[in-house]
Amino acid sequence: MGRGPHVPWVRTPGGPTIQDMTASTLRASDLVALHQAANDGSLELLYQPEIDLQTGAIVAMEALLRWHHGEGGLRTPAEFLDLAEHSGDMRSISGWVIEEAAAEAARWQGIGGSMRQLFVNVSASQLASPGFAEVLVEAMARYELPAGALGIEITEGAITMLGGRALPLLAELRSAGVVLAVDDFGTWYSTLGALEELPIHAVKLDQRYVRGVGGDLDEDTIVASVIALAHARGLYVVAEGVESWAESARLTELGCDRAHGFLFASPQRADKARWMLSQGQGWCVGTVPPPR
Repeated sequence: MGRGPHVPWVRTPGGPTIQDMTASTLRASDLVALHQAANDGSLELLYQPEIDLQTGAIVAMEALLRWHHGEGGLRTPAEFLDLAEHSGDMRSISGWVIEEAAAEAARWQGIGGSMRQLFVNVSASQLASPGFAEVLVEAMARYELPAGALGIEITEGAITMLGGRALPLLAELRSAGVVLAVDDFGTWYSTLGALEELPIHAVKLDQRYVRGVGGDLDEDTIVASVIALAHARGLYVVAEGVESWAESARLTELGCDRAHGFLFASPQRADKARWMLSQGQGWCVGTVPPPR
């Protein structure tokens, strides 16, 4: 594990100090709590379903990290992961997330029906940190997870930051049976060349494009083009942040494969997520009447 909360205030080139970040989000004294978070039960993963738009079945879930901050309430990653990066606690938190996700994915193997995938979000620094791939692969082996049961999501920006390291890192994970998805995908035409050589399985369409489908011809054209190009490469497409039946129906018409968002379910605690998986098909987009 890296440096603890006793480290002095530091500044990365061009970035804020820890003091700057705590001023807007956390008190400096909360560094101690963050340092202990991976061991004191205050971290939790919530799970949001990913739906097959043709069948309505839950085919995957995205694991979303939360920190129970005591009197500060429930914190999202945006509120504390930058701080964890600077304080040296990211390694322990990342290890906790992998362990918890692998254990939960193993529990799903006892639920009837086809295998569901569980995705965790990974930053560029996590992916590039020494031993990350080994930790993930060892967790899959320890919980006897089959290939395809566990996946990671990494943004376009993170891939750009990794540069030439992205290909070998992702290739190692794919060869070990990890599913790979590019998250918040929204600049296909500028990154197509960079992505062509990457061993990914899926792209997740940024919700800014999802908001325009069905009501803007230009947006429909962009979304249809992304889907066609992805399918030509053998990738599947997931629409992020779907909130209406109109969006869902139009995405289905355009050939989108999967979707998640508050239309289907908000992030759920582990026990409720398992209950949802046990119920079978869930939603069926094909039976929804077309919007007026």
